[in-house]
Amino acid sequence: MPFNLDKFVASPSVEELDSLKKSEIVKVAKHYGIEFQPLMRKRRDKRYVLEYLVDEGVLPSTVLETAITVPMTTHLNEKA
Repeated sequence: MPFNLDKFVASPSVEELDSLKKSEIVKVAKHYGIEFQPLMRKRRDKRYVLEYLVDEGVLPSTVLETAITVPMTTHLNEKA
């Protein structure tokens, strides 16, 4: 099933975020106004978006315990 941004925004989930392609992650980031350069590995981009969504209250903080286990670094300054 193709990715539907409106559906994700209406009912965001870690499971769907984790299944997204790189281009779809970029769409989610743009929708939420997340500033980052999508030059890193897809998994780190997902983690960055996930942490933003938790910080903004879109997703509960408990999702960080089990979701996308990639440590965060300074995303904007890190090179691919």
